[in-house]
Amino acid sequence: MKMKTKMKRLLILLLALVLLGSLSACGNGAPAAPAAPAGEPPAELPATRTVTGDDGVTVEIPYEVTKAAPVIGAFAQMTEMLTAGGGKIAAAATNNISDYFKQVFPDYLLSNPNDYNSSSVEDLIAAGAQVCYGPSALFSDDQRIQLRDAGIAYVVIDNITTVAGMKNAFLIIGEILGEEEYVKAQDFVAYYDGNIQECLSRTTGIAEEDRVTFLSLFYSANAYTTINSRDICHEYVLAAGAVNVAADYMAGGGAPGGGAPAGGGGAPGGGGGNSLTVDAEQIVAWNPQFIMTSNQSGKEAILADPALAVVSAVQSGNVHVCPYGVYLWSVRSGEGSMLPLWLGARMYPDLFGDVDMEEVVKNFFNDWYNYEISADEIQKTLAGDASTAMTR
Repeated sequence: MKMKTKMKRLLILLLALVLLGSLSACGNGAPAAPAAPAGEPPAELPATRTVTGDDGVTVEIPYEVTKAAPVIGAFAQMTEMLTAGGGKIAAAATNNISDYFKQVFPDYLLSNPNDYNSSSVEDLIAAGAQVCYGPSALFSDDQRIQLRDAGIAYVVIDNITTVAGMKNAFLIIGEILGEEEYVKAQDFVAYYDGNIQECLSRTTGIAEEDRVTFLSLFYSANAYTTINSRDICHEYVLAAGAVNVAADYMAGGGAPGGGAPAGGGGAPGGGGGNSLTVDAEQIVAWNPQFIMTSNQSGKEAILADPALAVVSAVQSGNVHVCPYGVYLWSVRSGEGSMLPLWLGARMYPDLFGDVDMEEVVKNFFNDWYNYEISADEIQKTLAGDASTAMTR
């Protein structure tokens, strides 16, 4: 009797161990490699997989991407954010890679030690890039053939001028980079959308006549430019409860959404809603209550311009520099997820009194960059770009 009981216990224990092993093998939800018969080597992963760009074209890429090449600066920021400093950037838009970018993401110096530029086909080939991604207009048909012949996949991501387009861009980049990165992209989209919805919930009750009038005003080469409703920043302004006075503006006439891209500006392949030249007379006619510019030199130029002295924002001291961490917040990057909160806190302090932007920045860098940002760096980020360069 005792012997039978011991045998039963041994069988139960063996079954339990088998069950636990099965659960461990599939517990993370990842597709497991097929089990090899005893005595044979493990089954190899597939050589390739496919992703679909926002142009609807399905592209074959390596199953494991270790050498990626984002072709615009904002996508380099997104790539580093999603890989948590995983060292996957083999080439990038080097003119948009700042010293601070390299400080926050030291792996970039290791993965792109030769400073390969992703806008150059020759550099992409020399870097050994497996896949590059960005707006369709950046490469000619001949260049695309060169990339294809070199075994470099090109995934088009064109829609970067709307919040919906940006959320899709995060997901496409995450899918390119790998399974873990795709999960992180999903988490970030939820965070991004959550900030916008939070701002909308706070500002939805503001009467139209009480909404702050806003103007984004860039200064470069002794000229002012602005954005209309076709730029992604317009959506951030609306979420923050303000009115973009230039929403319907088109340099040279016309209306957003019709005809050729406005002013010849806009992101490549993205739209014609920014870099619209505007003169002082028009700015005075709009008379915005709040002006946001891209850098300190732009703010100084606006405040020093006698033609703008009568503008409400200038008179009240409401000319502010857009925050800038690894990338400018008002354009197509992950840091733009914080701009609606910053704008709301600046324009409606009573409605956003509990929003601590220093804490928002600290948590963003900690959570999404895996970087312990200092108090001084937080202040510099919120103060905006001190350089004279106009980043779009």
